[in-house]
Amino acid sequence: MKARAFDPSLGVVADRDAGKTAAPARSRAAPRIALVSINHRPELTGIAVYTAGLAEFLASRGWSVDVYTGFPYYPHWKKVAADRRLYRSERLGGVAVRRHYLYVPARLSALRRMLHELSFVASVSLGYLLGPRADCTMIVSPPLPLGVVIGLLARLRGSRTLFHVQDLQPDAAIEFGLLRKGPLTAALFALERWTYRLSHRVSSISEAMLDRIRAKGVPEDKLVLLRNWADDDLVRPGDRDTPLRAQWALGDALIVLYAGNLGVKQGLELLLNVAALLRERRDIVFLIVGDGGESARLQARSRREGLSNVRFASLQPRERLSELLATGDIAVIPQLERASDIVLPSKLANIMAAGRPLVAAAHATSELGRIVARAECGLVVDPGSAEDFANAVTNLASDGALRARLGDNGSRYMRETLARDVVLPHFAAALSRLARHAPESLV
Repeated sequence: MKARAFDPSLGVVADRDAGKTAAPARSRAAPRIALVSINHRPELTGIAVYTAGLAEFLASRGWSVDVYTGFPYYPHWKKVAADRRLYRSERLGGVAVRRHYLYVPARLSALRRMLHELSFVASVSLGYLLGPRADCTMIVSPPLPLGVVIGLLARLRGSRTLFHVQDLQPDAAIEFGLLRKGPLTAALFALERWTYRLSHRVSSISEAMLDRIRAKGVPEDKLVLLRNWADDDLVRPGDRDTPLRAQWALGDALIVLYAGNLGVKQGLELLLNVAALLRERRDIVFLIVGDGGESARLQARSRREGLSNVRFASLQPRERLSELLATGDIAVIPQLERASDIVLPSKLANIMAAGRPLVAAAHATSELGRIVARAECGLVVDPGSAEDFANAVTNLASDGALRARLGDNGSRYMRETLARDVVLPHFAAALSRLARHAPESLV
C-alpha cells in the first residue's frame, strides 16, 4: 500500500511512490460528486463564489456534478418572492443545481440564525437522500450541522465524504461574542468532533485553520489544505480611471477601497475610525462597496459623524469586479483583532489579482499577516490601532512607486499560488482520490 503524505504547499494528499498528484478522472471514468452547500450562484460574495466555481470546473472536465443548495438570499438576507417555495431544480454552468427551502429571517439574532441553518439542513437532507448516489460528497461548512446529517446519509448511500471548513463556526461564534460559553457551545463543539470523526477527509482554506482543526484531535491523514482561489479569469490589473470612478464622481482622489460583505466579522468600525483620523485629507476618499447586516449602522455612523471622506456603494455585478478593484488605489482588509486564525478573508486573492497594494489589520503571526508578508504585497498593522492603519494609508498615498511594487508582487504571488488553474486541480485531485475508494451503494 502506498504511503500518503500531506503537502501543504500543494494542498493535497500526494502519493510518495508516484511523486506527483493524481489527475482527475475523465470521460466515462469520471466520478459523480454531490456538493452540499447553503450558498451557490447567483450569490456574488462569500462561499457561493467558490462552490459554484468548483462545481463548474469539475463539470467542464467531465464530472457529473449535483449541487444541493438553498435559494439565493446572501448577503442581503432576503429571498425574492418567486423563491418562497420548497424546491426548484435548474442547470447552471453544466451543473445540476437542486435548490431547497430555507427560512430567511427579516432580522438576525442568534436564535433566528440557528433556525435558518436548521431549516436548510432539514430540507437539503431529504433532497440529498432522494437524489442520485454520488461517488463522493463534499459538505461545505457553515452550517456546521450539515456535516453529521449529510455525513451519515452519505455513509448509508456508500459515498465518501470531504468536510470542507470555510469558517470555524463554533470558534467564531465565541470569539465574535455571538455566543457565550455554556451548554449550547459545548453541544456545538461535540457536534464538530462527531463530524470530523464521521468524515473521510477534512479540508480547510488556510494552514492556520487546519492547525486549529488538528488541535481538536483530527488525525493528520484526514487533513487537506484546499485554498480559496482568485477569479483571475475575470480580475486583471487595470487603469484607475474606470467608468465607476466617473459614475461615482470620485475625480482624481486617492481611493482606499473596501469591497465585500458588510458584516460583524469584517471589522469595518476600524475603517471608519481611520477615516475620522484622516478627515482633513481631502485627497483621500474611503470607498465602501457591498451589502450586509452592518450596512445601515455603518452608514448611520458615517452621517452622524460627518465623515464626508467616506462613500458607500451597493454590491456590484460579478462582471464589474475587475473594474471595481481597479478603481481603488489602495485595498484594505480591516479584520477584527479576535478573528485571528478562525477566518481568512477570501477577498485577499482577488486584491492580488487586481495588482493593488493592501493594508491589512491583522497580527503579523496570523495567516493573513503571514501571507501578506510572504507575498510582499502590502502593509500589516495592529488590528486594534486606527492610528497605525491611518499611517499605513498615508505612507502608501505618498509613494506611488511603493504602491506599484506591492501591487506587482501580489499579482505575481497570485499567479504562482492562488490562481484558478493552480488551486482547482488540487481540489479535483483530492476529490478524485476520495471517489476512487467509494464502496458500493448500500441502498
